[in-house]
Amino acid sequence: MKLYIAKTSPYARKVLALIHEKGASVDVVTLDPWIDPADLQAAIPSGKVPALVTDEGWCLGESWAIADYLDATLPGRRLLPADGPARWRGLRLSALAQGLLDAAFSAVIEGRRPAGERSPAWVARQKAAIARTLPVLETALDDLTAEGFGLGGLSVACALDYLDFRHGDLDWRAGCPALATWFAGVIDRPSLRATDPR
Repeated sequence: MKLYIAKTSPYARKVLALIHEKGASVDVVTLDPWIDPADLQAAIPSGKVPALVTDEGWCLGESWAIADYLDATLPGRRLLPADGPARWRGLRLSALAQGLLDAAFSAVIEGRRPAGERSPAWVARQKAAIARTLPVLETALDDLTAEGFGLGGLSVACALDYLDFRHGDLDWRAGCPALATWFAGVIDRPSLRATDPR
């Protein structure tokens, strides 16, 4: 398998951390998707990372889909149960984390546009989505702790660390003390330290 990533992509980090948690490895190709590399575009039409080329030669995009595929096919403990209520709880946490990441990432990208092309209203909309999501995660601590650091927790941890990395001014811990305590307890996991983009 070959996994295309960008070093600072929070989406790629989630997949890399999952691979690390499973004690597995894949061939990783680090590149800059913003310069439209031909090999990435040949692998996946969207030109987005992460992108996984399987041993069978077909490509899978989107971090949530890649994570599910690798969790099911790589050796090691399952981070997301195959079925039942625990799976749905894990998927709910993963979806909340994905929404948080999408909003945070979108705000960063908008801020990189030329000054005259930026939309302050768009950035405000993304920050409002972040502000709505954090309290929901604060109330999801039972699910986070019950899963024993599965895919949901891994996704939430990557999203929160991305807030620290790119949106340090948000001070998300002030309004989410229980979530902050949980995060402090997981951020030093080897899988998260090994995939820290800083």
